[in-house]
Amino acid sequence: MTLLSGLAVSSLETTDGLMVFLHIFRNRTHELIARALLEWHNISRFCGHCGEKTVPMEAGRRKQCLNESCKNRIYPRVDPVVIMLVIDQENDRALLSKQSRFVPRMWSCLAGFIEPGESLEEAVRRETWEETGIEVGEVVYHSSQPWPVGPNSMPCQLMVGFFAYAKSLEINVDKEELEDAQWHSREDVRKALTFAEYKKAQKTAAAKIEQMCKGVEKTHSLAADFNVESGELAPMFVPGPFAIAHHLISSWAFPDQNVLDDECRSKQPSGSISNL
Repeated sequence: MTLLSGLAVSSLETTDGLMVFLHIFRNRTHELIARALLEWHNISRFCGHCGEKTVPMEAGRRKQCLNESCKNRIYPRVDPVVIMLVIDQENDRALLSKQSRFVPRMWSCLAGFIEPGESLEEAVRRETWEETGIEVGEVVYHSSQPWPVGPNSMPCQLMVGFFAYAKSLEINVDKEELEDAQWHSREDVRKALTFAEYKKAQKTAAAKIEQMCKGVEKTHSLAADFNVESGELAPMFVPGPFAIAHHLISSWAFPDQNVLDDECRSKQPSGSISNL
């Protein structure tokens, strides 16, 4: 089971903002898939072989070229992305990054698209090296998540999550890709996951998913609307349980116990996260 379907199960065991957030994801799954398919139809109106127009077939699940001498069958495009939590050799710190488009004070995992002819493990090592200058050795699969809310040119991404174990520690940030990258202790990450502001952030994030389902104007920024109001500001927080990054981070931070006051189960990875 993938993360998206797993969230439908875990939503029954959460409360407050998390319950709202996961409830939306559970009830919006078909809308998210439909949106991804509609975007795919918009960008695949012509055959890539001969340039002739294409028409939907099988209730829109594929398209076919109208050229009788071609009749090329076209299926929805899926763009694979590796997303990784890089961990130091002592297993005490995790490498988190932030981008300019992120909400202020939010840190997340490194991620990047897989290049042609590249294995998943190779992509993890290359992306980590290119973005942070950190050399990665062992790469361990964690889970995967369909992400049908990407940009219009890539309407359906498949996020493949890994733990990546660093062989070096010195960070050299690629400023064209990242705003910053830092090592964070397990204790700091735990605080980010359990801080009171975190739950408030998830309530606000519910509106973000609503916007994703409906589609967002190109000139409109989701991040700009992701505001958190509380008396005390957390020094950092991480993506909510709608994202595979959350589960990579929380399963490392709390390998043997529940997180967020037993509201969101997160166990050591075993190849899937159907137990969420």
